[in-house]
Amino acid sequence: MTNYTFLKKGLGGRVLERIEANDWNRRVMMVEFFKFSAFGLFNSAFAWILYEVLYKIDLWSEHRAVAAWSVSCTIGMIQAHYVHYKFTFDSNFPYGQSLYRAMVVYASQLLVTTCLTYVMVEHYLIHHRISWLVNTCLFGFLNFLLIRWIAFPPEHDVKRSA
Repeated sequence: MTNYTFLKKGLGGRVLERIEANDWNRRVMMVEFFKFSAFGLFNSAFAWILYEVLYKIDLWSEHRAVAAWSVSCTIGMIQAHYVHYKFTFDSNFPYGQSLYRAMVVYASQLLVTTCLTYVMVEHYLIHHRISWLVNTCLFGFLNFLLIRWIAFPPEHDVKRSA
């Protein structure tokens, strides 16, 4: 069974059907990803500054980097969603539903990235800023795909529904 055959069955098949129905090809994906990334730079700068402030405040001295990461990410989730809702995706999907879905995606990633921060900083003694950068870079594209298809469904794009 080829990978494509596997994808055509089950959940993967529904995803492929949505991709085809929305004419979401590589060109569209890259244009949207670059726009997402451009606003993501602003979001990352906000999150970085907030992280640094919280790290200096020392919310939990036993786990300073982990606490700063998890709190800054939580606040950053709401800020990032608002920016993407207003500027990145031209969507008419209801804001409350979109925010809820984004929180589910972001919270799932927060769980994984907080564990990674803990391991990198407290077990491998990697500098906390490098850990921040690693997490931000590792999860950037995955974050884009999940946010785009779950919190900002292409079926609700203003251009598509006009």
